[in-house]
Amino acid sequence: MVKVVITAPRGAMDSLIVQEAFKHKEIEVVGCVGTPGSSYIGKDAGQVCGLGRDIGALVYDNLEAETGAGMLIDQCDVVVDYSRIEVSMDALEKCVAHGKAYLCGTTGFTDEQLGAFAKAAEHIALMQTANTSYVVTVMKKLVREAAALLEDKAGMEIIELHSDTKLDAPSGTAKELAEEMASGMKLKGYDDITFHSVRAGNTPSSHHILFGCQGEMFQISHDAYDWRCYAIGACDAILYLAGRREAGDPGSYTMFDVIG
Repeated sequence: MVKVVITAPRGAMDSLIVQEAFKHKEIEVVGCVGTPGSSYIGKDAGQVCGLGRDIGALVYDNLEAETGAGMLIDQCDVVVDYSRIEVSMDALEKCVAHGKAYLCGTTGFTDEQLGAFAKAAEHIALMQTANTSYVVTVMKKLVREAAALLEDKAGMEIIELHSDTKLDAPSGTAKELAEEMASGMKLKGYDDITFHSVRAGNTPSSHHILFGCQGEMFQISHDAYDWRCYAIGACDAILYLAGRREAGDPGSYTMFDVIG
């Protein structure tokens, strides 16, 4: 069993990861980490995440909290965090200190903070990604090839839609798609791709890549109707990172590595 600690068990994304991890036959949730002072600290994570039942894992206020069997972080193989930048950076530091693998789905980091992830990858197995969907991972491969073939024939634009609570724009997924497109082009680059960000209602996640050609248009799209698809992919990423940790292979991994 791969043992995991998950932050923000009431978060829109992390709550689903707790639920899917609990259902997974190869993953054990040993604890969660919530905001210090919150009313749910000390409660069972299954109730806090909305599963509606106890799962035998409590919510603590710190990765290094004492559990009665030692520090929480020392009881896991992988730490998972899809929360806020400051929480993610703290988790990164603690994972390095304790030798734990780290899956981070938070977005909006500065170049300096991303540099800290790169340095940490010299010591631990980690994945910092905006998207753990299998379909989006395949989409990245498709847009890279399309951009390489159409770069002198098309204008390229990305339209991304998210809920009105999403803080960063463009989305991390949109940026990753653009980076993938740029990596396949010789005549154009990242700055030649135009972004359009929509923040409205409770839109889960939509990304539309438009290749506008003379007299015709080509579009590659992904629409998420339920964030659970990301949670399922996250569980596969957890298993992959645990395997890299067990093998003693530090590094910065991606969902391309997970899906093979």
